Amino acid sequence: MARMAGESSPQLSARESLELIDRESAVVAKRLQGGSEHLPGMWAVLWFLAFGAWHLAGEGWPGPVFPLWVPGVVMTVLIVTGVVVSAVVGMRSGKGVRGASSRAGAMYGFSWTLSYAALVTVNLLLMAKGLPEEFIGPLWAGTTMGLAGALCLAGGAMFRDTLFYGTGVVFLVTAVGAVLAGMDYQSAVMAFGGFLAFGGSWLIERRRGR
Repeated sequence: MARMAGESSPQLSARESLELIDRESAVVAKRLQGGSEHLPGMWAVLWFLAFGAWHLAGEGWPGPVFPLWVPGVVMTVLIVTGVVVSAVVGMRSGKGVRGASSRAGAMYGFSWTLSYAALVTVNLLLMAKGLPEEFIGPLWAGTTMGLAGALCLAGGAMFRDTLFYGTGVVFLVTAVGAVLAGMDYQSAVMAFGGFLAFGGSWLIERRRGR
């Protein structure tokens, strides 16, 4: 029988309403993310390739495979690519978001740039003042990984993100391990540590999403 004019549409059950809310929430979340859920996976690969290249140019096994200028170029290209992609994805995911949370996210993002600018300046000043050569490698390995770990801990605590906090812990352990490994293998430790930190968080997030 045809529905009478003015008759109301059938009401959804409580279960159907919850399922509809879940589906719509997932769609909105995906739009807001703008692809940012894949950034840890991207950084896992870039990080591993960059520091893996440094290891292959060093004295540790399998010996210097290519000259030192090669990993410098490789790292520069990979890091710049990663920063540009992350910035574009970040702007897409933050589009239309306003308020205190948006401001806090922007401030936290800039804290990485400011912190690493200060770190590079301090380390270069120490080198200019005659830091012994055997300390230069451990200095850069320990400070860069240690700062990344500290910033991840701060971000995890601020955003109540346990997974991001765990990533910071892995970075801190890697910083200590890289210094202990010595010049010949510190780049390998950093390559695998970064790959584990970023790649592990990406895989866990994908499992959660499923």
